[in-house]
Amino acid sequence: MSERISRRGVVCCRAFLDVPLSARVVWGQLRDFQRFARQDPFHATINIEGGAPRAGASLTLSHRYAGLRIARGGRILVWREEVGYSFSDLSQRGPRHGFPHVFSFRLEPHDNACRLKIEVRGLWTTRWIPRWLARIWLRWVFTQIVRHVEQELILFRLWHKRRELVVAATPV
Repeated sequence: MSERISRRGVVCCRAFLDVPLSARVVWGQLRDFQRFARQDPFHATINIEGGAPRAGASLTLSHRYAGLRIARGGRILVWREEVGYSFSDLSQRGPRHGFPHVFSFRLEPHDNACRLKIEVRGLWTTRWIPRWLARIWLRWVFTQIVRHVEQELILFRLWHKRRELVVAATPV
């Protein structure tokens, strides 16, 4: 896992999870856009234009901070079946305010397993917060995101393994 903030405020947070399931099986979970897009601890609600995730669909997001709700907008930028997706999360005050960023999930198949790349890229716009403190904040938030995604996939893997055992034990 890595987090960087450049002198200009460009943010890049990236993590890789090795998952002992095929990319196709993991995609079956990951394509639940509502569930995985809300792994960010601040994403309280996400509404998709037309109800179904697809490239170009606009989003309305509700962030929750210390009991307050902040309305934000975005768009699904990329949607590639069995590969991944990206979506933007933007302040309603404009693209240079409130940490505009893009959140991405991408699957890389490897034999009967896969690697999931999780990435957040954006612009740190709050100049009065020192970079070192912003980096600590980003590390904490991004760690929460990665942990939540990892927990979802571990639980699914356990369910999947149990299901395989039941099917294997069922007499034909």
